[in-house]
This record gives sequence, C-alpha cells and structure tokens, in this order.
Amino acid sequence: MFLRFLAAHNPGLIDYGIFLLEHGLIEPDTYVLDLDSITNNACRLGDVSAKHGINLYFMAKHMGRNPEIARIVLDTGGAGKSGGFAGMVAVDFREAQFLHSAGLPVKHIGHLCQVPHNAWNAALDMKPDVITLYSKEKAQTLSDAAEKRGIVQKILLRVFDEGDIIYNGQEGGFPIKNLAETLDTLEKLKGISVAGLTSFPCFLHDEIQNKALPTSNAHTVARGAALLRERGITNLHINMPSCNSLATIPLAAELGATHLEPGHSLIGTNPDNRGETNPLVPAILYMSEVSHHFDGCSCCFGGGYYRRGNLRHALVKTSAGKMETEVLTPSLEAIDYHLQLSGIYPVGSPVCMAFRTQVFVTRSHVALVEGISQSMPSLRGIWNSHGQFISGSKGWG
Repeated sequence: MFLRFLAAHNPGLIDYGIFLLEHGLIEPDTYVLDLDSITNNACRLGDVSAKHGINLYFMAKHMGRNPEIARIVLDTGGAGKSGGFAGMVAVDFREAQFLHSAGLPVKHIGHLCQVPHNAWNAALDMKPDVITLYSKEKAQTLSDAAEKRGIVQKILLRVFDEGDIIYNGQEGGFPIKNLAETLDTLEKLKGISVAGLTSFPCFLHDEIQNKALPTSNAHTVARGAALLRERGITNLHINMPSCNSLATIPLAAELGATHLEPGHSLIGTNPDNRGETNPLVPAILYMSEVSHHFDGCSCCFGGGYYRRGNLRHALVKTSAGKMETEVLTPSLEAIDYHLQLSGIYPVGSPVCMAFRTQVFVTRSHVALVEGISQSMPSLRGIWNSHGQFISGSKGWG
C-alpha cells in the first residue's frame, strides 16, 4: 500500500534497511523506523495543532509502544507550545503500565479498553488528565477509588448513536439519546467529574474522494458536547481520534475537538497523506528475507503481517537489482509464519515491504535508525514489539 510512496519520498530508508539485513545487524521480521523523519513529522503535526488550538496525545501502539520514539515525539512536537503533543494515550491498561514505568506522562486511559476492576489505584497513580468510561458501573468504582484518595478524577464518556461505526471487538459506550439521564446519574458521584466526550472512529479515509472525512461518530460527539455546554459544563475535553493528520486537524477543530491522538501520521502511513502536496515523510519499513521456495513462489519470513494493512507488493533485492513483486497474503485464519511472493528469488534475498500496520499485535522486532536525512545512517538500537529493549542484539549469529 505504501511501498511506492516510501520509495518516492524516503528511498534512503529502503537502502539502509537492506544494508542492515545483509550485514546481519537486524533479523528478518523487523520493522525499521526512521527517527529523523518521525522527528520532522512530529514537529509539523505539533505546529499545525498549536495553530488550531488542539492538544495531541501520542498513540504509540502502531510503533510497538516504543518509549524511545515517544520521548522524541514529546520533546520535539510538544515542548513550549500551546497545543502540540501533551503526553501519551494508552489503548489498553497494559500499555498504560508500560509507558508509565518508562517515565512517560500517560494522560488518557480507558479508550479503547476500560481499566480493570482492581487497577483503579494503579491508574490514579499515573495522574492522567482523563479516563474514558463506557458504563455507570465503571463510573461508580472509579468514583469510589478516587473519593478514598480525596480527589476528583476527570472523565470522558464514550458516546454513540444509531448508525455510528463501531468495530467488532470495540463495542461499548453510552447511547447519546440517554446522555442527559446519564449525566444526572454521574453528577451524584463525588469522585468523578465529567469533562467531555469521545468516540471512535471520528475520521476515516474516503477512497472515492481520496481524503479523510468526519464520520457520523464525530457529529455524535459534537451534538453531545452541545448538551454538556447547555448543562453548564465548561472547558470541555472533546476527543476525536482516528486518522488524525495534517488534513484532519483543522476539520476536527471546526467540529469542536480539543484533543486528538495521532499515531500513523507520525510514520506517514495515514492514507490521506499520500495525496498531500507536502506529505509527512513515510518513516517505516518492514524487512524480511526469502526463506525457501514452494509451488512456483518464494516464501519469506513472516511475523509482522497485519491483516488490515492492505499489503500488496514487495521489493526483492537480488544481484540484478531491486525488483517489485506481488505479495500473496495469507488467509484470515492463517498464522503468518511465512509470506509468499510471486516468482522465484534466491534464498536469502532481502525483502522490503511498506504497509499500514499495528506493530504491537505482531511478533516483530523494531529497529530504530537515524541519520538517513543527512546520508549518515546509523542503528540506534533494537526493541521488541511491546517496546522492550533487546540488549546487544546483533542478529542471528
């Protein structure tokens, strides 16, 4: 999906990824991330968000919850700005725990996954700006935990309406039609304070118009925000995640958003980024190598395949140069032990791919590289897909 885009805008990342694999400095099934480009993208996103009065929380799961990247993004995209990157958002509580243990400011917990019943004290120890809730039961238990500490925790309510998009495995929230009644109930709880609303996804890429557009979810949140204002709730925290990019920051601001949660845009893998005249630089590459042949195809090592990534093509490096070929992706029920390539290529040949991914659900390694923009590339280090440093990793051998 992004291979030709990467080749056009950051060919040095491809060349260095091949170099690292050929010299045994990384293993097959490794994502290679360009820190120079991520830094540049963070600065641009921070500048645009500050211009529109939007605060950003960094969603790190796409990049394997990598704390090194997080520190760079917060330092370069948020420091000294009114707006920009204000901290981290955690997609689930294990991620929140890991980010917090790495010394990163975890500012939003509970969306897309709720905080477990026995983890409220650990969550409150993180001192988040907001915690998103899906139910009155969670509100009660959070309020009880906060009240015991003598604090009032700000919360966001995830809201939805008929016709809104709710992905399988992400169900939950408060019906917008019952929002007034919900507020009546929650306002009686002394340990929490409703600060705003959220939903997901609030923006999605439209293939026909080739740009990201607001979903019905975003309009549901905007309608709910109007009700909160009518009830005298001020300084609202209105969070509109999904496809948060250079193009959607102004749209979100027009709809009343105060907070967004970029992830893919930092590595240039938002679909609408490909249509920008001055796009964010693509900053991620997946490296593998040909393992063996079968039935007229070449099989390369897998482990990093993401089913929704629209993976279609690969570059194979051989003595004849780099050749583009089709990737024959595995069926939905299969484990990606290998990925098949159309054609026969020498065993051991480096294979490069670029697609929209979620590193934290893979078995992959993550290699961070720097200096590509100055034509002086170097390998900073290697981490696993959950952000843990792999000490002394030099490949297999």
